[in-house]
Amino acid sequence: MKVLIITNAFPNSAEQTRGIFTYQIAKALQEKCEVEVIAPLPWVPPLPDNTAITKYSHINVPLKEIIGDITVHHPRYLVIPKILGFMHAAFMYFPLLKLVRKLVQRDIIDLINAHWVFPDGVAATWVGTKLCKPVVLTALGCDINLYTTMALRRFQIIKALKRADYITAVSNGIKDKIVSLNILPRKIRVVPNGIDPDLFSINNKRDARMKLGIPVDLPIILTVGNQDEAKGTKFLIEALKIMRERIAVLPLLILIGDGQLGTPLVSLAQRLGMTENVLFLGRKPHREIPLWMNAADAFCLPSLREGHPNAVIEALACGIPVVASDVGGIPEIINERNGRIAKAGDPVSLCDQLLVCLKASWNRVSIRETVGNFTWQDCAEKYMSCYISAIERKGQFS
Repeated sequence: MKVLIITNAFPNSAEQTRGIFTYQIAKALQEKCEVEVIAPLPWVPPLPDNTAITKYSHINVPLKEIIGDITVHHPRYLVIPKILGFMHAAFMYFPLLKLVRKLVQRDIIDLINAHWVFPDGVAATWVGTKLCKPVVLTALGCDINLYTTMALRRFQIIKALKRADYITAVSNGIKDKIVSLNILPRKIRVVPNGIDPDLFSINNKRDARMKLGIPVDLPIILTVGNQDEAKGTKFLIEALKIMRERIAVLPLLILIGDGQLGTPLVSLAQRLGMTENVLFLGRKPHREIPLWMNAADAFCLPSLREGHPNAVIEALACGIPVVASDVGGIPEIINERNGRIAKAGDPVSLCDQLLVCLKASWNRVSIRETVGNFTWQDCAEKYMSCYISAIERKGQFS
């Protein structure tokens, strides 16, 4: 089978950790089928706002490159920051159609799988209809949870979901939301993301801290992710301030990741007098993350919105207890055996659950066992099953 994956969430030569989970899926699928990737990148016309141009600039990324051993194409599509967001699928469609048509002429493409329903999935269903190719849509999180609350995007998303030959969702919560949009349940399957169990494994905490040069005698809380509003990191910093009034030895909070809220979060830590207790490390290579996880006493993900967050599964695979918000697929992962659930956007609740987590005695092997089935190989098997169903049933659900 020849599968074409279309997604903006994929690594490129300028952003090597972008969409690393989609890369892992593609790698696992390569053992079962031929895979090629189209990862569209935004192009911003000259505007007075230089910050916006810098944010969306990918001028150094070639139109075609090899990531790992996967061929990846990077057509550009028009983006005007802060306006016309509902038009992104239309802007993406035309360069996509041109490129996919060339690929079809060169070789047989059996199926298109779009990861991220808007704008990628919407544009992909238009391309699939035009070229008579079956399309599987993969829903990841805010493409369903957030964008369906925006009228002009919601209409396009529902049409795409109905037009798709099959749909995968990374959590039961997202599947339920898709069903609530009047989409047939029988063409939706839950396929959670996986982990690399050899990379994310249990290692000695003290050894990890010695390698990283961080304190061996302080409790450490770790969070990993893009620093944007949806990740809710500001509530974690506020929770740490509340914690200072409750315990004698305050944990060290380590933040890995960057994003638009990086500088404001540093300012927040300064304003709250927490600079000595919060360590901002910026982006780190994916292969280095397990070392930081093994050095932590607890992992925290205080998100306001989520799908099925890989960082949570990866931390659990390292035997680290997790405190995370009660959003998206998180309640499907976290239980009394491996962590605690906190109220989203509530620093008091975060503080309470982190203190419970830090004081508890945990069996690291038992924690790891709670995510034993989340492997990329298992993930790829499920995707292949969905692809076969989509090809067999093409057009039946439209």
